[in-house]
Amino acid sequence: MTKAKNQTSTHAIIIGGSIAGLLSARVLAEFFSKVTIIDSDELYDEPIPRKGVAQSVQPHVLLVKGYKIIEELFPGIGEELQLNGALPIDWAQEFFRLVPDVGWGAIAESPSEFISYTCSRPLLEWAIRKRVAQLVNVHWLERHRVTGLVCNGEKKIAGALLRLVTGEAKERLEEASFIVDASGRRSLAPKWLEKLGFSSPPETVINPFLGYATRHYKQPKGFKENWKVMLIPQVPPDNKRLGYLAKVENGEWIATLGGYGRDFPPTDEHGFLEFARSLPNSKFYELIKDAKPISPIYAYRATANRLRHYEKIQLPIGFIALGDAVCTLCPVYGQGLTVSALSAIVLHNCLRNSKNWSKDGYFSSSKFQKQLAASNLPHWDVATAQDSAFASTSPSIQKHGLKGILHKFTQWYSQKFLLGTVLFPELNILFIGITNLVISPLRLFSPKVMFYIAKTKFRKS
Repeated sequence: MTKAKNQTSTHAIIIGGSIAGLLSARVLAEFFSKVTIIDSDELYDEPIPRKGVAQSVQPHVLLVKGYKIIEELFPGIGEELQLNGALPIDWAQEFFRLVPDVGWGAIAESPSEFISYTCSRPLLEWAIRKRVAQLVNVHWLERHRVTGLVCNGEKKIAGALLRLVTGEAKERLEEASFIVDASGRRSLAPKWLEKLGFSSPPETVINPFLGYATRHYKQPKGFKENWKVMLIPQVPPDNKRLGYLAKVENGEWIATLGGYGRDFPPTDEHGFLEFARSLPNSKFYELIKDAKPISPIYAYRATANRLRHYEKIQLPIGFIALGDAVCTLCPVYGQGLTVSALSAIVLHNCLRNSKNWSKDGYFSSSKFQKQLAASNLPHWDVATAQDSAFASTSPSIQKHGLKGILHKFTQWYSQKFLLGTVLFPELNILFIGITNLVISPLRLFSPKVMFYIAKTKFRKS
């Protein structure tokens, strides 16, 4: 098996140079003498969208937990982001969130600890890539596509087959004893495993049939409103539409409209604005209708939640998968970047503590995947529970008996809590902490919160 401690002459390959792959490279650089990132794209020296990241132009939310992990891996990266135009955001003061039929969430009177940055995906990825490039044992193979895995007779990883993306037919072997699949939702690893005689991982797919469309605008001169991110959310089961507006670098706004159950926003100018006008609050529409568009309208519909259960199958020794290659979440909830960051931490902890993972002190791929599955599960549950509240989501999840009662109670309790975030600043702070993954959701059921919710029920009944 692949040793994970005191490596001096080993080679690790990462398939995919996106954020999950970059964070994995930072971790593996501590344990392997050579790390190679293989990506089919040309990795630019400036923050521009990449062909291999179809959602580059779409909004990406860096939650507080995700930012803290990235800052821990790359100290000072927040300052570097800000120097290149990223905007620091205090989520308790600068996040405007509508609670439909009630009003806007409470805004904290004083600064909070819930700080991250709002910027475009290309800027964030570029900043991380620059820091990874400073690691002397990390190397890059751009414009190469991995076509398969290679094992030896003991079912240990021996390397990856790859070829240039220019159409060259000849494959070559890049030898390695450890491979990380960080190639995203379109990962081909299940097929590669089947070719080696392994089972492909079973999958769970929950598809809300969400489509969204995004346009970039120039912020009007003299604009002084102090929000950094604005959200008008969907509210199941009937309100299927949402709007998300974020300030980013270069004085730009990223404006996104979404619709569940195939209620897709149009991609023509008139239709886009009319969809914005249909939201349950007019503020989003009023802001963008007179702003200057600086991009086309980009549609995106690959939004199904997909969980590949690598924890349930045998794997080649020295092969793991993480990030969107394992757990792809509906983008609406903004958890993707943070789940990738958490995956890197799971990897780091497993490598660091490898002596505790098996009797001979070697790294266990299967145990890593089990740990990763446990890390992903809460975020999967949040996304799929929300999406499953729409009747159009497939598969339809029937809730009967005790499960049905618990589901109805949870829905009722959540609605009361959201109402409470408008009435009570303390509950809004708790909401911000939970949604940014820095406060445990178990706090929702503390006596103090229950007291506030009881007051909410009394005041609104």
